[in-house]
Amino acid sequence: MKKRAISTPFKLGYWTVFPDTGRITRGEETIVLEPKVMGLLELLAGADGAVLSRTDIESQLWANVFVGEDTVARTVSRLRRALGDSAQNPSYIETLPKRGYRLIVPIEPIEEKTATTGAHKPKPRFAMALAAYLAIAALAIYLLIPAPQSNSEAESLTARANDLYMQFTRSNNEAAIALYEKVLAMDKDYAPAQAGLANALVQRVIRWPASQDLEGAGSLGEALERDMHESEPATKILSRATALAERAVRLAPRDADALKALGFAYTAQNRIDEAEAIYERALSVDEDTWEVMINLSEIHTIKGEAAESITMLEQAFDTMARVYHQEPQRVGPWQAAVGALVGKKKEEAGAPQEAEIWYRRTLEISPFEPEATKRLAALLRQAGDVAQANRLCTTLQEKLGADAACPVSVAP
Repeated sequence: MKKRAISTPFKLGYWTVFPDTGRITRGEETIVLEPKVMGLLELLAGADGAVLSRTDIESQLWANVFVGEDTVARTVSRLRRALGDSAQNPSYIETLPKRGYRLIVPIEPIEEKTATTGAHKPKPRFAMALAAYLAIAALAIYLLIPAPQSNSEAESLTARANDLYMQFTRSNNEAAIALYEKVLAMDKDYAPAQAGLANALVQRVIRWPASQDLEGAGSLGEALERDMHESEPATKILSRATALAERAVRLAPRDADALKALGFAYTAQNRIDEAEAIYERALSVDEDTWEVMINLSEIHTIKGEAAESITMLEQAFDTMARVYHQEPQRVGPWQAAVGALVGKKKEEAGAPQEAEIWYRRTLEISPFEPEATKRLAALLRQAGDVAQANRLCTTLQEKLGADAACPVSVAP
């Protein structure tokens, strides 16, 4: 159902919204929203409290453009961050599972005040003539400048680059870098592309190092142990990644993705305390940023804080379960792996019963997750339940093939 977007200034709770400039203000605080984020706010405001489905929003903000299932959810998340809202205890935007989103605060239309005092006074003829001359000169200069690419194209390319980056293969990471670079060539101040490029450059350093003699690392902790960040090529790449992320944060200080990218870059440079502070700041902006929780878990591991590392992973797993319906494509590939990792860390901490609970919890959401299956089978054998362990391993081999199988034991 098509809704009328609000395009004139209005009050929304403590915020004043200026759709024409993309700004929202609260006291002395001013935030500039990305075009699609402001577009979403205009649509919600125009719906007068009615529910807008994901299809409604997609058809009006991304007409004739294919977007992933998570695109709307991410845009809603960005709007919530800007407003200081929470998905669990919303003050502005309510999520209705399988239905859509709606504003729960009524809007108040306002008239935008003229910025200059005395602007309505008659102007002297000389001043009017000068203003006309300057306007003509400005128009002449403008006509000589090539028209910039639209923000819509920047957003579309960045979303595609983000999807490529999340595949975590070398070819997709390089493709993502190329797209981020293309966006920044169009708009050097586009914070999401700066943050995305920073992430992809860090991944290049730790997973696919420039030196042919080095193998990639499986984690930042491993990369730091091997001093991979100290090579000359790595130093240059990480320096650029950090500069990009820092600029993204300056442009979008309340964007959790930008803050996450900066924490990631700082960690790769072994600036652990600074990274931890940035990650904590990201969580204060958006308490549902489970990716930051995973990264904070790794920070605690690097610092030798095993208990804190496990707690942060548990928090990430629970958060992913809570927001799954909002961004299934983003959460889906990660949640089971996080659950299996919690189980592994519980084993390493000498808590096999807790580890078993976590392996079973993981298999409830991903019945044939290989790591959880194999480790659960090993725990069952240690406890003397060889028959159940064998059933798990046999089923795993039937479903995923011999390469994923765990050994089947003969009962004594």
